[in-house]
Amino acid sequence: MGNNHIYTKKEISKILKRASEIQTQKDLYGDRDGLTEQEILELANEVGIDKASLLEAIHIHDKPDFDQEFKWSKVTSKIQEVTYVDKEMSLEQWEDVVQEIRKVTGGIGKSGKIGKSFEWEQRRREFGYKHISLTPKDGKTKIQYVHNWTAMKIPLLFIPAFLGSVFMLVALKGIGLPKSTAVMFAPLGGLVAFTGGLTYLKYHYNKEKRRLKNMISAISKKISSSGNAKISIEDEDVYSNENTANKSGNRTH
Repeated sequence: MGNNHIYTKKEISKILKRASEIQTQKDLYGDRDGLTEQEILELANEVGIDKASLLEAIHIHDKPDFDQEFKWSKVTSKIQEVTYVDKEMSLEQWEDVVQEIRKVTGGIGKSGKIGKSFEWEQRRREFGYKHISLTPKDGKTKIQYVHNWTAMKIPLLFIPAFLGSVFMLVALKGIGLPKSTAVMFAPLGGLVAFTGGLTYLKYHYNKEKRRLKNMISAISKKISSSGNAKISIEDEDVYSNENTANKSGNRTH
């Protein structure tokens, strides 16, 4: 039985808009809940969207939701990034990529190949670790980067806070304040030191974010260029500057 309700022009507009959306969904998906990547590609082709643009949009959509800014409450000490280069990296280009990584990070790490992925890792107990993975697949190279410096939190936050409290206690007693009063205000010195460490960790986070951006840019350029050098992938001594110097010396003899 018909509905005798009188719809306003605004309501009619909303109803027709919603009906259009429903009809479009039926035309695109039928009774299905979704489409596979291949079906999306076919659909995009029908409406004039090129494959490269759609794949980039899919990759961005599927990209993990990492922290993009420093969070004071968490004292963020980790940056992660997943990005794609519109070309598959070749084995011949890997050595050039490793050289770029060394330039940006300022150190030597371990490089190798695990399955289809090229891996580079740098670890230092007091500063955390950096790990880079490049995976060529389907005409693209997936770049994953993780840098964690959580190990720096305690020496930069809590140790200075303790020493700051002690320093304040000694200073207040030195100017003649009663011990009870000095003990009461001593934590202020710790708070100042803690805040200083926190500010430095934020600065360090922003610096590493800039370094990450430079690294991704450098790697992308290397992958986009042609590499001709034949290489072999082998493990390197982590942070072994002495060994590197000795190798250089041997080549001069």
